[in-house]
Amino acid sequence: MFLTGLPFGLFTGLASGQVQVGLVAGLFFGLAMSAVLGSITLYGHRGLGGDFSPRVTSVVRVPADSAVIHRRVLEVLPALRARVVADDSGHVVARTRVDMRTWGERITVDLRPSTDGTEVTVRSVPRVRWTLIDYGRGRRNVEALVRALGADLTGGVGTTRPV
Repeated sequence: MFLTGLPFGLFTGLASGQVQVGLVAGLFFGLAMSAVLGSITLYGHRGLGGDFSPRVTSVVRVPADSAVIHRRVLEVLPALRARVVADDSGHVVARTRVDMRTWGERITVDLRPSTDGTEVTVRSVPRVRWTLIDYGRGRRNVEALVRALGADLTGGVGTTRPV
């Protein structure tokens, strides 16, 4: 927020003719916004660990055929409020809508058959490249998708494990 607060203050100071006053105002604006947005970010990431990156990747092995996993992915994505925009049997791309927290995200799921089931790579990347904060939305979506893939078709918990 300092990086946005100082230029804001400098611009305000240049516009008013008092550059020093503008820089001090920008410094205080940056401090206030850092405190507010920092608190909101920490609250949004509660229970998710210490990584605050909006770019999330998870690779798991699921003991099921890739066709079954593909069907399951297509069932789960609408529950995450994601719309499928591309669907190749081994690669699914979905997008979430813009909301108050983010400009949306792009969720990709890659399926690769392996000897003991299917290797699944789930990625969440913000739709706007320079997004620095997503308040945990991407991480929550990736974790929800991985948890859903760990449940077998009878509803029990499968043996999804990190690769």
